[in-house]
Amino acid sequence: MLERIKNRILNSRARLSYQRKCRLYCVGAAKTGTHSIDSMFDHTIRSAHEPDSDEVIGKILDLSRGQIQEAEVVSYIRKRDKRLCLDVDSSQLNFFLLDYLLEEFPKALYLLTMRDCYSWLDSFINDSLRRNASEPWTKFRDYRFRSNEFSHPSEEHPLRERGLYTLDGYLSYWGRHNNKVLSSVPEDRLMIVKTNELTQKAHEIADFAGLPMTSIQLMHSHSFKNLTKYNVLREIKESHLEAKIQEHCGALMKRYFPGIKSINDSNI
Repeated sequence: MLERIKNRILNSRARLSYQRKCRLYCVGAAKTGTHSIDSMFDHTIRSAHEPDSDEVIGKILDLSRGQIQEAEVVSYIRKRDKRLCLDVDSSQLNFFLLDYLLEEFPKALYLLTMRDCYSWLDSFINDSLRRNASEPWTKFRDYRFRSNEFSHPSEEHPLRERGLYTLDGYLSYWGRHNNKVLSSVPEDRLMIVKTNELTQKAHEIADFAGLPMTSIQLMHSHSFKNLTKYNVLREIKESHLEAKIQEHCGALMKRYFPGIKSINDSNI
């Protein structure tokens, strides 16, 4: 509800002659700090977290099913951009539009918020169990985690009995998301920030975007924390979990999180 109210306010204000201060897309995965990125800029510039999410999800899913053409997606992106007129667009959904954003806005900057795959998966599971997703988001999760491709092996009974997705589904997405951003966005237009360093790097983020330091609100740099813990990963046989981590996330973990070699090194 609050997001919808905020979006309506953004839409009405955009009709005024607002001069963009920057064009920054946060393209991190869910539970990596995308909400915090919006919050740290809120009220100082035009920022939003997952604006028009239901519509965007609809376009992503329709495109994946071949129900709309790429030209329609491009037209939608252009119109939405003009209507919202955002300085900072922070959304996990931006990843699925990345190729179009890169083509349409060649001077845009990109922020990849990254979280180690252990704490990311733990946080995503906790959030999924804590609250129910709406129908659009449920369909989107089925698509993102490839529920029609992967089935739970016996070792993943703790996931199956709770209605969660497979380790293959979750972890292949984590690897695919981060690898795609890293390989697609030019280095001079990309900033990578680890989730646990958002507060520390907040002013660097503003500087990267060409914004004054006064645009940052440090007290909001870690918003939407999930304090409910279910410890589901601890119920999965460790050797099975580690094998899946290595299969889907091993190279990226070694490069960006070399100090975390097992679940016991993580903070979950």
